[in-house]
Amino acid sequence: MQFDAWLNKAWDEHAAQPAGVAARIGGEGLPLARTDAHVAALIRLANHVCGEHLGRWDEGRQLIFQLGTSDHAGSAAGVAQRIFDASLALAGGLADTRGAMVASERIRVGAHAAGALAERDAPRAASLLREAALEVDTEALPNSDPACRAIAINGNDIAMTLSEKLLRSDAERDLMLLGARIARDYWARAGTWLEVERAEYRLAISWLKAPDLAAARRHARKCLDLVREHEAPALEWFFGFEALARVERALGNGPAAQRAVQDMKAAFERLDEGDREWCRPSLEKLSRLAPAAGGR
Repeated sequence: MQFDAWLNKAWDEHAAQPAGVAARIGGEGLPLARTDAHVAALIRLANHVCGEHLGRWDEGRQLIFQLGTSDHAGSAAGVAQRIFDASLALAGGLADTRGAMVASERIRVGAHAAGALAERDAPRAASLLREAALEVDTEALPNSDPACRAIAINGNDIAMTLSEKLLRSDAERDLMLLGARIARDYWARAGTWLEVERAEYRLAISWLKAPDLAAARRHARKCLDLVREHEAPALEWFFGFEALARVERALGNGPAAQRAVQDMKAAFERLDEGDREWCRPSLEKLSRLAPAAGGR
């Protein structure tokens, strides 16, 4: 198997089998690595499964050390090793090694640690995420700095993870909304209109789950405004209307919800077969559900 195929398969399987994927990184993934970039990609995967999914801080650090000292590790792997080792140590309460780092790396460590703690310690995750975002401005980092992108990615991932929970504590609700807002702000700095549009979708879903249905509707419409403005691909139309349909259904607005579902169907017909396969369950679910009053 080629490295890229192995890595894609590992990412596809990691959510359902995080321990299994973690166990295979060193034994299967590393022998396939042929470049510095390959090793850096394995370090990112190791950090994600050992940190966010498993909370195995020491095990993750040992695996990252193994990867970072392997034959094909170079400068990119070195940076990844330094940042993700420090983030696992910080998240696990083992050590805080940020003091000796340059600002960009220090901020990335905090952002990744926040992502790892989202479901384990929401107040601490919120503190770390706010601190990272504040330090970008304190240090006057440019929008092109990798720290801005790291904050955007972790904010989005935090919001998505917490919005998918059936029940959230008050602290988790607040962190979900903080992550969604920060992701929107930092994708405007580090991304394109596409990332901003998807961040508006995430804000709509987060407010739906909060619930604040007026805010959810506002962000669903902002998402669709960007889709229209940029004549976006069908996939963006599909999820923009999905957000709106879910909000209108929660509000008990039957006709508006049905119109949004019909617009979803029209966008679905324009998708390629690969996208249809994973979008179909969302469409079928909303097509079956009758409008319901109130939030959920």
